[in-house]
Amino acid sequence: MRIICFWNRRGNKTDKPQSVTFEVYISRTERLTFRTGVIIEQRFWDFKTDLVKPNHPESKLHNLKISEIKEKLHKAADKLIKSGWPITADNYKKALENDHSGQTFNDYLSQQLELDSGTLKHSTYRRLKSVVAHWNKFGTYKFYQIDSNTIRAYHNYCLKTMKPSTTGKNHKVISKYLKRAIAQGLMEVNPYSSFKIPAYAIRRTFLTTEELNQIREKNIVNTRLNVVRDMFLFMCLTGLEYADLQLLKHSDIVTKEENLFIIKERTKTAEVYAIPLLTEAIEIISKYPPTPDNKDFIFPRRSNQRLNSYLVEIAALCNVEKTLTTIVARHTFATLILTKGMPIETVSHILGHSNVKTTKIYAKLITAKITADLKRLNITNL
Repeated sequence: MRIICFWNRRGNKTDKPQSVTFEVYISRTERLTFRTGVIIEQRFWDFKTDLVKPNHPESKLHNLKISEIKEKLHKAADKLIKSGWPITADNYKKALENDHSGQTFNDYLSQQLELDSGTLKHSTYRRLKSVVAHWNKFGTYKFYQIDSNTIRAYHNYCLKTMKPSTTGKNHKVISKYLKRAIAQGLMEVNPYSSFKIPAYAIRRTFLTTEELNQIREKNIVNTRLNVVRDMFLFMCLTGLEYADLQLLKHSDIVTKEENLFIIKERTKTAEVYAIPLLTEAIEIISKYPPTPDNKDFIFPRRSNQRLNSYLVEIAALCNVEKTLTTIVARHTFATLILTKGMPIETVSHILGHSNVKTTKIYAKLITAKITADLKRLNITNL
């Protein structure tokens, strides 16, 4: 067995940065390739020592990584030779995997999630934790065991227990951590390179103006349901996510360009957003002035799950056949205000879409632009 370190393994002439790679020659017909994650230009590579030259700004970090991988590869080779097993690529991978202290991808997932936990929102952390738990139910795998067939089997397993759209979200999380494992030299090939995550159309439920009027005009005696109706209608009139509605304070309502706005940071992304208040939305807020018991938050604090259960009651009372949820309110706002002629750029800013390509456009929108659109289109209510 031979272990060789390469800069630019293909050997073609180039001035572009190339990867530093290890190749393990098992036999004349078998060899394995391991990327180090170190990518540099030729002028920084020392072909005599097979290390990064000291004049590279990150030479110490790069050389440490190269040395660690080299040591692991040699240890695995020694272990395989001493074990008496046949010298094959599969057996070498097993010896190498054991060299990682028997760490499985399952262990790695849990470890990396905990490392990320400090930078994640609580809701995001819980969602990722459920993805990890679901992978653990699927099976226990070491890195060398995960290939495109494993991912296909995981895909089929997910479809048995969750919606196709949720399956796609789970894939994105697993793919993210597999890419990280590759960057850290724990894997060679990304199994997702030969498995395309299927794109599923997400059906967004929204209310028509007629259905919204049924909810507005229904005489509801129950005080609790009246409050819930107000909260739902307010979300339909502003496009607010439920998490932001729960944290909405009277101090977040400000006057800009002769119009009342909600201006604050979005809970999910921490991006500052501006939402104009239509006439009906202002009327709803006026029902909930500050009190000695509640000087801050406008609406009562309830869990999203509890509020959605109340919305089921309201739908039944108002003869609305669609399932009402807080996300339906957000979709209703977007759909109805677009039909009124509001430019999609303005609507996207109000909704706080986080797509990187569109954020650059939306970030430039200011309250004056939103007010101008409202006045030009004479929008006072939905």
